[in-house]
Amino acid sequence: MKTFTYLLLALGCVFTHAQKKDTIIETKFIKSLTLKADRFIGVDDFKNIYYIKNNTLHKKTNNRIFTYTNTQLGEITSVDIKNPLKIILFYKNFNTVLIVDNNLNELTTPINFNNTSFSKNAFLVNSSSNNNLWIYSLDDDTLQLYNYQNHKIQFTTQVLSSYQADFKIKNLLSTYKKCWLIGKNNILHFNEYGTFIENIKLTGFSDATFFKNTLIYLKDNNLYLYYDEVSLPILLKDKISIQSFYVNKNDMYIFDGTTIHRYRIVKK
Repeated sequence: MKTFTYLLLALGCVFTHAQKKDTIIETKFIKSLTLKADRFIGVDDFKNIYYIKNNTLHKKTNNRIFTYTNTQLGEITSVDIKNPLKIILFYKNFNTVLIVDNNLNELTTPINFNNTSFSKNAFLVNSSSNNNLWIYSLDDDTLQLYNYQNHKIQFTTQVLSSYQADFKIKNLLSTYKKCWLIGKNNILHFNEYGTFIENIKLTGFSDATFFKNTLIYLKDNNLYLYYDEVSLPILLKDKISIQSFYVNKNDMYIFDGTTIHRYRIVKK
């Protein structure tokens, strides 16, 4: 009798796993919007659209367009809009971060890492909570959490090669509580205290972003939700040439180079 019970449990696990692997994430098309931009950044909680045109950051609201440019710092490397009241602009060529408010006015003087005792060669920067910045430094191949108000490093991880021998970083994603270092074939996941959580093995993907407690990634012009070590395909209404994409809550914004396509994730 025990043997039969164990057999039923085993079959149930296999069936459940098969169902999970076959699950498709459904979406609902909302609308499209034409956008003339060199780079689409994303959409904040208030449905304001951010993009870069001619090395100028633009914020498009329902009523007007705000702009910010700083020709002295060269090309904008990245923009973090998680907190629309404290937007983070990173200028890699000048090793400098700028923080602007919701009207794209400067909130702080430029944060120049050349004037600090660390990160003389910052490669990636993203925001965290409590006036902290995640910084990946090429100098020592580590992830650091830096408080830009008291000018102190909160912690530094081990060298990334200790987590993955051949890890080559391409991008950095973060929420207020988590951080993901995006490599070529895997993703290193850390918590807010710099503790290593997991090494996610993904091959052949070209871009990724966070979604709730997991990730959505792009591979061969198709989007997938990574969930519980399984990649679930995301179904879209139309075939789109995906240049970049951004996810805010359950809304997914896909930019094809001329148009933003907005979808709502309706099944997870």
